Amino acid sequence: MKKVSSLDEMVAAVPPHALVSFGGGGMVRKPMAAAAALAARETPVRLSVFLAGPEVDLLLGAGRVEQLDYAYVGLDTLGLSPNFRHAREKAGLPAVEWTEAMYIAGVEAATRRVPFAPTRSGLGVDMMELPGIPFRRFACPLTGEELTAVPAIAPDVLFLHANEADTRGNVRITGDGFLDAQLARAASTVYVTVERVVDRLQGMTERETTISRLWVTAVAELPGGAGFTALYPEHPLDYAQAGDYVAHCADREWARAYAAKGIPA
Repeated sequence: MKKVSSLDEMVAAVPPHALVSFGGGGMVRKPMAAAAALAARETPVRLSVFLAGPEVDLLLGAGRVEQLDYAYVGLDTLGLSPNFRHAREKAGLPAVEWTEAMYIAGVEAATRRVPFAPTRSGLGVDMMELPGIPFRRFACPLTGEELTAVPAIAPDVLFLHANEADTRGNVRITGDGFLDAQLARAASTVYVTVERVVDRLQGMTERETTISRLWVTAVAELPGGAGFTALYPEHPLDYAQAGDYVAHCADREWARAYAAKGIPA
């Protein structure tokens, strides 16, 4: 069964208030075209992202985010995420910060279809005292050891950008796969934009990650879909375009116009 679609069809299928996640990490292999298409809509979404970058910053800048869970949000060597900083310091965005270990545990819980996962991460740190956090301390029923329970992270929709996919939905990622393969198993719907769609994926190397068609809802051929973020080995981070984005993105009207233009232009 072929799973080839278009970005427009993917984004149109995302319901209001859906819990949306993005793959990649920081300024690497971010699904910027998908994020821009979502930001161009007037429909708000909730976000849960492991290592967020400009895709989340753009949605925040366009005013399309009503809630955010995250382990990291930043622009790596380009510094802080301007719209994330504004949302946290001044806009009062409902947000929950996770440690990376907690986030990984939450995704693993969802892949196993259980409501929570135990971890030692979070013990003895101030974040456990914050109001409204979804984490709980508990005693292990087997050893009595104090542990942290983190809820399962099961996105309604996951967007990834990858190097290649075949028409049946098998996906190839070259370079760091980050948490993408696990998130694909945790999410209800998985949309993947790729540089190219081929009839069949060929042999793998040790530098590549494959996501099975079993976890993929649809793929769309979209060269340049990572925008200015790095995509190994196709292209490095475009510092000129990224710098221009950072210089203007805090202006909401600019951010909305940037999203409406689409990526790639």
